[in-house]
Amino acid sequence: MSQNQQTSVTVESSIDGPPPFWQRRVQLGLFSFVLIICAINLLLYQQPLLSHALPLLELPSLQGWAALATIEIIQVCFLASLLFFVSLLSSIVLKLVCIVIFLINALALYFMVTYGAQIDITMVGNILNTDSREATELFHPMALIYFALFGVLPSTFVLVTHIQMIRWFWRPLVAIGMLVLFIIWYIAVSFTWLWFDYHASSLGSKVLPWSYIVNSGRHISRTILNNRLQINLPDAEFLDDDVEHQEIVVLVIGEASRAISHSYYGYQRSTNPFTVEKGMQALPPGRSCATYTRGSVACIVTHEGREAPPWTTFESLPNYLERHGVGTIVRTNNSGLPPLKVGRFQTLGEIIQTCGSDCPEGHYDSLLLWELADLMRQAKSNRIFVLLHLTGSHGPAYYRKYPPEFEEFSPVCETVQVADCTREQLVNAYDNTIRFTDSILADIISTLESFEDASSTLIYVSDHGQSLGEKGFYLHGSPSVIAPEEQRVVPFLVWMSDEFRRRKGIPDEGFRVTESFPHDFPFHSVMGAFSMRSDIYKPEFDIFAPVKE
Repeated sequence: MSQNQQTSVTVESSIDGPPPFWQRRVQLGLFSFVLIICAINLLLYQQPLLSHALPLLELPSLQGWAALATIEIIQVCFLASLLFFVSLLSSIVLKLVCIVIFLINALALYFMVTYGAQIDITMVGNILNTDSREATELFHPMALIYFALFGVLPSTFVLVTHIQMIRWFWRPLVAIGMLVLFIIWYIAVSFTWLWFDYHASSLGSKVLPWSYIVNSGRHISRTILNNRLQINLPDAEFLDDDVEHQEIVVLVIGEASRAISHSYYGYQRSTNPFTVEKGMQALPPGRSCATYTRGSVACIVTHEGREAPPWTTFESLPNYLERHGVGTIVRTNNSGLPPLKVGRFQTLGEIIQTCGSDCPEGHYDSLLLWELADLMRQAKSNRIFVLLHLTGSHGPAYYRKYPPEFEEFSPVCETVQVADCTREQLVNAYDNTIRFTDSILADIISTLESFEDASSTLIYVSDHGQSLGEKGFYLHGSPSVIAPEEQRVVPFLVWMSDEFRRRKGIPDEGFRVTESFPHDFPFHSVMGAFSMRSDIYKPEFDIFAPVKE
């Protein structure tokens, strides 16, 4: 700069005064900026990853140190490569991407530390399918502290930094170079490959920001598949062409209800007192298809059962029945059902709008039964199918899932910070949800009993189980390869009217089912209850099918 130019700048500054604060920037070259961002990412967001990885590493062996170094190097190389590619657009876009990553990392870190959440594809699906009510239940002031310290604070550094960009052609070369550097390193430590192969699924869900970036892409691709045209199933026929009496089948899909918390399966507490009096029968418990709602519901309402992918495009059970003239009613206080084309579909919010001031106090699952009997009587078909999808025992706000009068077990955990509660408080709150759901099932049975001449049955199965702190796990949604049994083994309950038993020839001593993957059975059992047959009907998964001698 010439002397005249320097004088010009001095005079301009003396006239205009000091620059405003938003122009007082930290001056950093692109290389320095990217390395600092990578360092911040390692310093602030690794606690869940290292807490999980360190006990698994064989330290202080060479393999252990090499694997630990690989965990760190992969994070630096991949994030640096991403940022150098993004810098091709502009410094503004680069800074925006960094800020978004920091803010999302902060929230992800909160849920990972608080609930032991693992940000894999199933958890991303849970997050994107969580409605505003469920999101509100997860809120705690501690989340704001995490957001401020781990999100806003590092984002402020990004905002006040002026990045001195390098020539554009160097940026993709450096990005590619970072990936090549990692490949060279990974080949050099090939003796760690088996360790990473064994632990990859559990580690990948804890690496921020890649856990949600990669799995969001995977979830979006699945969503696109979900929106493909529905494939109709083969046409069916009814063995009883003319039905003069009513046939009613109710399928209830529970939420986060684990078998070990049910009295039917040996639990010492009385969590099923209402249905026991109604003559409910328990079939053998079994493993759910998945540990998250969408994946399990896909199994329950399609003919594929446990073979059904979450994105299956086959016609669902409600749609199939509706197409064949069965009066179909679907009511839900949850999410995860496939697209439906039925005569009557209502969410809990829509039911609340209907009942208005006459609604019972509290937005509980019991509202799904509001004037349900009247809807069933208004059905134009003598064959009636009802699907009720509960919010059941969805955590972590268990204490909000049941009315105060159903607090049989106390004291209860009254915070979403479940790790802060005692084991007793958490279990008490959860067991109260099981007991409340049991009362709802008993009320459904009473409704069916009011149809005195009808052949009716009720099937209940939960979508998945729930962890209450066992082995450090909470809630559900863990990857299947590491999911504890508490998240997988679910109850399977059935009730039948006397008329139904007589028509189906079912003995009083129970069913032929001795072992169970419960989600295999509902589709074909509902077909069996209606004496409905088609090429996709599987009698081995119909609990009402006659026993072969």
